[in-house]
Amino acid sequence: MKPIPILFLMAASALAVTPEVAKTIQAIGQKCLAAHEYSFEGELLLVGQRAGGPVQSLAHAKVNLALAPGGKFFLRIEPESTDAYVLVSNGQKSWAWVPRLKQYTEEEAAEREDESGGDDASDSERNLAETFARMVMPALARLDVDVKDADFTAAVPVKFGNRKDKWPVLRVMSAPAEDKSQTLTQLAIDPSTLDIGRMIYATVMRATNTKMQMTVDFTAFQIGPVPESTFDFNPPKGVKLVDAVPIPGQTGSFLLNQPAPDFELRTLDGEKVHLASLRGRPVLLSFWASWCGPCRRELPSLSKLAEEYKDKGLVILGVNDEGKPAARKYAEQAGLTFPTLDDSASKAHRLYRVRAIPTIFLIDKNGKIALFLKGGRDEARLRASLAGAGL
Repeated sequence: MKPIPILFLMAASALAVTPEVAKTIQAIGQKCLAAHEYSFEGELLLVGQRAGGPVQSLAHAKVNLALAPGGKFFLRIEPESTDAYVLVSNGQKSWAWVPRLKQYTEEEAAEREDESGGDDASDSERNLAETFARMVMPALARLDVDVKDADFTAAVPVKFGNRKDKWPVLRVMSAPAEDKSQTLTQLAIDPSTLDIGRMIYATVMRATNTKMQMTVDFTAFQIGPVPESTFDFNPPKGVKLVDAVPIPGQTGSFLLNQPAPDFELRTLDGEKVHLASLRGRPVLLSFWASWCGPCRRELPSLSKLAEEYKDKGLVILGVNDEGKPAARKYAEQAGLTFPTLDDSASKAHRLYRVRAIPTIFLIDKNGKIALFLKGGRDEARLRASLAGAGL
């Protein structure tokens, strides 16, 4: 895909919303908003421009994304210059696979923390092609919201499925937001089916004089049932199961072999714990919450291991960000044998870039992270992981 000039600076005043255009916009927006299952694949190009400077390519990849109720998803990203990776979940188990490394992970599906209003460092480190691929359906679902101008323009060639065709382009300009930013969405669509062959999503942020534009040439786009087999992963022959694989946005894996971020928190009983003061002993941090099903299934195994590994000097600390009353109530009910730190301000969560739980970090005697585990594991898997880390 060749870089496409940022098209936002078009003559917006020339657009006029006719009844036909308004009906099409509403149909697409409502169809996408109501979509419980969908899938698409294609080629994504992201470009940006700052302060009138040159247009720069920010991401270029083949993308394949599918979602269904119950936490089911499939994502394959094939970037132009870095390793391809695959993320899959059937709602019960999750897998991450890096084909070039011939490695994959398998875990009980992790549950996402509440991301409202927070600084999501993991999202900022995620591959840009993945970030923008995830934006496609939400952007389409908002297509009929705050429309300022819209029209149909000349047809463009598309390659969709097994056919080549020419489809007219729907252009939709949003009304300026409070910060005066605006978006222009251009869709090459089949008017009879509303299939989308190309999407250009351009945003201008006038406060910083920055423009970004995502172009996706779709080879397939299906709103409706996705085959169940899409959400299961069968490891190819010769692929090795490991505890973590390096995937952008899965930031815990990039903390491996790095000094553990230091912090000071208090236990649910008010005792101050300074991580650096535990240097010389292995420390296992378990990020959990009472509402998290995989956490509730994993915590009893950690309680058992905490007692068994005392003689090896292992310190297990829970880390909980839902507030002392809720955390203390559950810790007492579950009979946890290790202390839990109150992280109501999400200090440790931010330092360790935790956006899904349960998440475990094992810190070795020298203060470096020796193990990262995301998602629930049974007792046997936990033992094997600790043994692999030298315990």
